[in-house]
Amino acid sequence: MPSVINNPMPRKFDSEIYISPADEWIFRGNPIDKEEILTYFRNNLHGNEKGVYIENTFGELSEHGYLKIDGFPCHVVHVEVTEGEISFITDDGRSYLLGEFEIYETKDGGILGLKANEERIKYRFTWNAAKELSDLLTEEDGLTYLDWKGVKMQIPTYEGEVTVPLPTDYS
Repeated sequence: MPSVINNPMPRKFDSEIYISPADEWIFRGNPIDKEEILTYFRNNLHGNEKGVYIENTFGELSEHGYLKIDGFPCHVVHVEVTEGEISFITDDGRSYLLGEFEIYETKDGGILGLKANEERIKYRFTWNAAKELSDLLTEEDGLTYLDWKGVKMQIPTYEGEVTVPLPTDYS
């Protein structure tokens, strides 16, 4: 008789991790400042209809620890422009091409980024990355445009919320 592998549903809970408006990661009132831990957390962030969670996997077991977010958990640290493409290098160890990464202007004049298929995890641009991107931006009549390869694309204003609350239930 063949054995059946049982893949249990992940355990879902409040991780007790909070992202402050200053983008600090805080666990039970204490800042998390070890870069290797933050990199691990950022690499394992996921969003769904309930919120944003860190996914941990232990063999066949997994868990989803949800976060309360009032700031930006991830950042664009470098904008790389080559002849053929624009890449957004992030502190979660990834690189996204324009098209798979969307940029928006915030209501206060800042810039934020989103992976095209992920609306809950937002990226703040560091000063250096914002400067690199600004070389490609123009402003006309109060609107901001990305001017790339002779095409002007309007940067839309982000109408959503940066904050992501904890889920009201984890089922």
